[in-house]
Amino acid sequence: MEAREYRFLTPGGNWMKIGSMVSLGLAGYRSPLPAGSRVAVITGDPGAMCMDGPALVDRGEFDVCMTTPLWYGAAAHYGRWRFERPLNVKAIASFPHDDQLLFLVRAETGLRSLHDIREQRYPLRLSVPSSLMKHPAGVVAEEVLAEYGITLQDIEAWGGELLKDRPANQNHPDAVPVDPSFTAIFDEAIMTRRWQKITTQYDMRFLPVDDDVLARLEARGLPRRFLPAGRFRGQDADVPGVDFSGWVMLANGDLPDEFTYYLARAIDQQKDAIHEVFPSPTAGLTGPVDLAQSARELPLPLHPGAETYYREKGYLQ
Repeated sequence: MEAREYRFLTPGGNWMKIGSMVSLGLAGYRSPLPAGSRVAVITGDPGAMCMDGPALVDRGEFDVCMTTPLWYGAAAHYGRWRFERPLNVKAIASFPHDDQLLFLVRAETGLRSLHDIREQRYPLRLSVPSSLMKHPAGVVAEEVLAEYGITLQDIEAWGGELLKDRPANQNHPDAVPVDPSFTAIFDEAIMTRRWQKITTQYDMRFLPVDDDVLARLEARGLPRRFLPAGRFRGQDADVPGVDFSGWVMLANGDLPDEFTYYLARAIDQQKDAIHEVFPSPTAGLTGPVDLAQSARELPLPLHPGAETYYREKGYLQ
């Protein structure tokens, strides 16, 4: 392994924190890398870079990236969903992030299903990160709506409006969670204070995604999930929808095994420090970093160097 600069794409506040801590484990004091090696931790538009990260790593513009959900990393590796071919990316680790894409409307709308929106041509005032932002929640939300014959342009044509109201910091205690005039919210990050505020301040109805729709999405690599009843006020039944759980760190498959061994080791060494930065589920991570859990839940192969580390530590049997 030669001395060089390794480029990490860890966009947004949460992933930059993880990237910076892991980089110190690689290139700080007592670095295991060859003398003169450096690690550059780079951010960018959180939504766009989340979705573009695997392709950028595949092309060699970055060596490592973080993205979400877990299944998106698997889709990149296997060439599923929106990827036209398998990308040269492999997993390093997953990070616990309990999440689901939800479709909620205010109870006073009278809407009870996604079918109702189309049939009534309902003019929603919709809080959604649209796909123009290249945000994964917006992209997947539009995919789900398309299954019901609905586009965001339809909603606007029916007299509705797409609200640009997603707060920059969904956990800030003073952040306004949603435009008070909203009638619907289609989004993820359900562990944040934003969702607690919305479901506490407003009477909401949770719209299920139908089984046949979920089956078609699963066939393309988007797994289903059920939000347990009682998670939020007014939610009296399990809500089926699209899984959005897990953050995943990916690496270019051609990286030296020795480097990815040290990368996995750095995550392991920094796991307690990472947990201190995310002490509660509302902060983003919904539990401590557990590489044994990563070994059980990763839906794509580990990079060989990381796998070697996992096996040495007994995380992978």
